Amino acid sequence: MPFWKKLFASGDFEWAFRMRSGDAREFFAPQDESGALLAEKNRALDAAPDRYVTALPEAAPMIEHLWSMAEEWQHLSTAPTGPRDLVHLARHWEPDVLLMESSTMNVVAGAVCMPSSWELRHAVGKTVQAVHDIVPRLNPQIGDKIGTFLRQIPPSKAFRRENWSFTREPENNYHPALQRRKLDETITIEEIHLRVEQQIFCHIPGAVLMGLRIQHCPLTDLATDAEIWCHLAQKIRTMPDDVADYKSMLRARDPMVEVMDRYQSTRL
Repeated sequence: MPFWKKLFASGDFEWAFRMRSGDAREFFAPQDESGALLAEKNRALDAAPDRYVTALPEAAPMIEHLWSMAEEWQHLSTAPTGPRDLVHLARHWEPDVLLMESSTMNVVAGAVCMPSSWELRHAVGKTVQAVHDIVPRLNPQIGDKIGTFLRQIPPSKAFRRENWSFTREPENNYHPALQRRKLDETITIEEIHLRVEQQIFCHIPGAVLMGLRIQHCPLTDLATDAEIWCHLAQKIRTMPDDVADYKSMLRARDPMVEVMDRYQSTRL
């Protein structure tokens, strides 16, 4: 089943907080047999490690636990050499990671080589709620629910959810410094790609661990399911201006709906 099949329910756009049970060991396990993902992460870390990895001093024992967890689960592609820090772990572990201190929900460390148009350095040292302050309408709608949920994750459980957006290039790394081409009114349907950030949350000693993986596909792939296609068009059509601007698609929103309607009509 395509990864996007259950993403889009009927109804207008809203920030959704839909968690389901997950398997942390499975999520963090190697999935890319080609090795291309780790190679891409290593190129990013070679070019600008400070751009993609940051850790406050208090995160040291949490990072050591991540090393022990990855080794216990036999997730590391090779036997790493060098310091057991977050940079070296990121070179050998496929998912990106964020660490939030349990009692305060402060972001204390992260290795995010495939960011979705945000900068890690602006998040570390802030609470999760403060990080979300820049996201229009999110905190008023589901901010309290997010904070309560993260504090109450049972030690033996993990939970999954997704965030979705659109890009003009099928790239994993959308760090703002790379200045990827943005969606605008000149967009064609062949250029639009669905980008989905798969997320998992679980407790480790002293912290909540968040894992992230990126999946993307051409938007036209979704046209194989007429119901999902219509649901998605409705989400885009009803997206508030400030949210569309935050998602870098304000100028492209109306053209996207038009080309989606036109494209679907040619397939009926």
